[in-house]
Amino acid sequence: MSYNPHIESAIQNGYDFKIGDYFNNGLEIFKKNPGGYLGYVVVFFLISTVTGLIPILGSLIGIVINPPLVVGFAIAAHKQEKSGSEEFGNFFKGFDHIAQLLVANIIMWLIYIVLAIPLVFIVGFSVIMAIATGDVDTILESTSQIASMGLGFLIMFIIFTYVAVSLRWTNYLIVFHKYDAVEAIKTSWKLVNKNWFMHIAFGALAFLAMIGGMIALIIGILFVIPIVAIADYAGFADITGLNKKDDIIDEIGSFKDELV
Repeated sequence: MSYNPHIESAIQNGYDFKIGDYFNNGLEIFKKNPGGYLGYVVVFFLISTVTGLIPILGSLIGIVINPPLVVGFAIAAHKQEKSGSEEFGNFFKGFDHIAQLLVANIIMWLIYIVLAIPLVFIVGFSVIMAIATGDVDTILESTSQIASMGLGFLIMFIIFTYVAVSLRWTNYLIVFHKYDAVEAIKTSWKLVNKNWFMHIAFGALAFLAMIGGMIALIIGILFVIPIVAIADYAGFADITGLNKKDDIIDEIGSFKDELV
């Protein structure tokens, strides 16, 4: 990991999180290469669908490949902005960092599992299993039990949301600033919590945009996903000084991670 004065300054002094600017940047970057981003969304959906059809093993494969695939939008946007490169292969450069991404996401999954332990006692193991099955009828049968424990369920939901938002820049720190998994998790926590409510506001707007995309004859979601992903990258780049002239990172994708 290299010392980054922009990140340290953001952690020490805080920062403005300009949501409107980031969404505008996301749209402008998307407009420069719409075919590439739309094509990648389709490829992403196909990969996710195929792996999801594989019993048990599909979930394990998803844990390994989803983080590199998701961060692909940001990598493509970064290369496009830095060098004008619009190669489709840029979307898959996240796999050059798969080791650290895997370690980080396993750690984060373990954090969520630990947090879920009280939820099992609050809501009940049978309800958790009902939700895990994904069966609508079974879940509906459990709603009355969930409602009776509404306050406890709400508290756990707030905790999960707080943690998820706080860790949301972990993968970016690994890919763009070469942090190892543990340091990326810690730094994401510190960075995001300097302006946590603006990050949750960004997430809320992104969610509403997704809903709007689904309402727009479903096909709208194909446009919304990359724009939101690029907007998120734009925010990260701004706060961490990724595209500043004195940024020490000129290229990504050539760094090969090693397991810690």
